[in-house]
Amino acid sequence: MEDYKTIKTLIDVMNSNGVEFVFFNPGIDNVPFLETIAAYRAQGNKSPKSILCLDEFVTMTAAHGNWMASGKPQVVSVHSELGALQIGGALHNAQWGRVPVVFFTEVQEPLERKNWQGQPFDQGMMVRNFVKWDHQLKAGEDIGEVFNQAFHIATTEPCGPVYVTLPRGVLWNKSQSARSKANENTQETPAKPDINSLAKAADMLINAENPLIVTGYSGRNPDSVQSLIELAETLAARLMTSDIRVNFPNTHPLATYLSPTAGFGNSPLSQADAVLVIDYDMHYASPPVSLDLHVKIIHIDIDTVKKGVPLWNKQPDILIKADSSRAIPALTEIINKKLTNERREQLTKRHKKLAEEHDKLDGEWKALAKSHAAQKPITAHWLSHCIDQIIDDDTIIVNQTISPSSTVAHLIHRSKPGTLLSCAGGCIGWAPGAALGVKLASPDKTVISLMGDGAFIYGCPESTLWSANFYRAPFLAIIYDNQGYGAIKGLFKERYNVDNMGADIARPPDYTMIARANNAYGLMVNDPADVPKALKECLAKVRGGQAAVLDVRLAPV
Repeated sequence: MEDYKTIKTLIDVMNSNGVEFVFFNPGIDNVPFLETIAAYRAQGNKSPKSILCLDEFVTMTAAHGNWMASGKPQVVSVHSELGALQIGGALHNAQWGRVPVVFFTEVQEPLERKNWQGQPFDQGMMVRNFVKWDHQLKAGEDIGEVFNQAFHIATTEPCGPVYVTLPRGVLWNKSQSARSKANENTQETPAKPDINSLAKAADMLINAENPLIVTGYSGRNPDSVQSLIELAETLAARLMTSDIRVNFPNTHPLATYLSPTAGFGNSPLSQADAVLVIDYDMHYASPPVSLDLHVKIIHIDIDTVKKGVPLWNKQPDILIKADSSRAIPALTEIINKKLTNERREQLTKRHKKLAEEHDKLDGEWKALAKSHAAQKPITAHWLSHCIDQIIDDDTIIVNQTISPSSTVAHLIHRSKPGTLLSCAGGCIGWAPGAALGVKLASPDKTVISLMGDGAFIYGCPESTLWSANFYRAPFLAIIYDNQGYGAIKGLFKERYNVDNMGADIARPPDYTMIARANNAYGLMVNDPADVPKALKECLAKVRGGQAAVLDVRLAPV
């Protein structure tokens, strides 16, 4: 093996930052890096494990999923500017998902290139809008110092991706050791929440008649789930959560449910007189919701800037920049001290009323799904209900359903932290690669990935399933196959009253053949009566060590 001095320093930095995997697609420039990792592991030395992905897009989606399951910083290595371009929309998803991933490439030569404006070519500009920081290593800079800084920036909340470009001479250096040592990455401790602001928020929430708690990603800290339960129960407040994580169990009686017939027009947001917003972003493609003009907004978040746009274009009445894992229990403690016995009695009655409402709506969703047991073609309601029946509390659901997202959210029940993971960004195709990354991080858990047919194809299934087989990381991909671009067609219908925009896949591909071509199990289902059996059959294959694809043919959209 060649002795690449600077690469050894780079690996030491990764070790010190707890990196377990490097997701890569090979190019001539990352050969020294990959060769050195292989030598480290062959000699029994500590080093991340390299995971070959046959498409660069999957390197980033797998890293994204791995971080959501493990909480550990990620590394992606691809080939120069071409690899960075191929990552594409997966980087957008990583930005919105606040994924602490360091991805690096070679600087593409010749370095003297200019763009059409006659300016020096800037490789980092390709991704600058989608990262927290980018840096091109310069002559004389120390690679250890640069990568320690990269990890520090990536893992400091709000976390996010960073991009480092390296001259080929650095990557292939055999003679000069880096000057610095790989120091431990010391994390910044978020500031404590302001007690006076929390006290004002407590008064506002105690006096509200219809308070609502809204959260998006507080569940990144698993302990926050129980803290949020305690806060909601103390206030007898309904809680509306995104599907990005298990922030709050959807089985809890204070979890908000929509009526299965009302749609988004009956959002709890429009009914609230006080909204406590915790770690929340407006959805990338959120339905329109208008808040009451007099609603009070309290915003607690590690990221209060929100790209310069206030939530719902309305400035909050109280803004608290804080780590929610510390702010939530502190707020609950203050509320408990302020509550009178009379107000506690009133809140107990409200809690009972809200619980009855939740149970009623949950029953309506289940009854609707069961009524579709014999309906042909198969409906998303029946499929989701059947999935809910065959999973256990520890199964990890990796979800990127679009058209049936509300159905999935109401019918597939998740209560344990870390058992629901979804994509905060708008790039379709996240689910297959993310499931691969999740399974690598959680080898003893059953991983089920939910997606539409578009997401399956966009997600580079050949690359993902090949890696799942090669690295023994099997998962079950369930395709909600509506044989068309349902979400896009729905938007066209809503905005332009166009019934068909030419987006039907009238004769869809046989996705099971893609599975079989990559040593995965493939099964197609057309009859609703066959769904429970097919799910059990595919899960048995996955638990036996083989990835599986279940193509469920729904009604065409």
